Amino acid sequence: MNMVNNVIRGLFVAVVGIVLIAFNESVMPLLVRLLGLVFLMPALISSLNLYMTRKGASFFPMIMMSVINGGSVILGILLMLFPVAFIEFFVILLALLLLGFSLLQIYSVASLYRASRHGAGLFVVPVLLLIFSIVVLFNPFGLISTATMMIGISLVVSGCSDVVISVVAKRNVSTDLRRL
Repeated sequence: MNMVNNVIRGLFVAVVGIVLIAFNESVMPLLVRLLGLVFLMPALISSLNLYMTRKGASFFPMIMMSVINGGSVILGILLMLFPVAFIEFFVILLALLLLGFSLLQIYSVASLYRASRHGAGLFVVPVLLLIFSIVVLFNPFGLISTATMMIGISLVVSGCSDVVISVVAKRNVSTDLRRL
């Protein structure tokens, strides 16, 4: 079942990369607005829940949750109203996610290599993605559209690489089990 989850995750990452490539200029404001909605909706629901259960709540946690919810509502509204101002931050966030994903792939390949001594060539793509994500973080190109295109290409490659790593790992486990 784990291989299926990895394949689905890899395909999803590749599809997100294709969307970033295909709709390079227009997708970023939409993604930032969606991020604003992600901040806004849970904060509003939490605030409503806090208001409805206020009689039994302690004072300090209620004040803290109100401040956190208020900040989330303000951030969500700002992200939804002024997405262009936050696009650079969003590109950095995507680059950080790509960095984490490439580190996860390196760890997966290292575990596979340690267990079976096969697949040393599988290190190439995750290491290149790691370098690529670091380049996007420091963005020497200066253009958001270039960084978005690079992230899109990286996500497609990363997703396909994750699928390949999962299939190779499953094949190696199956081969090892047959030897027993």
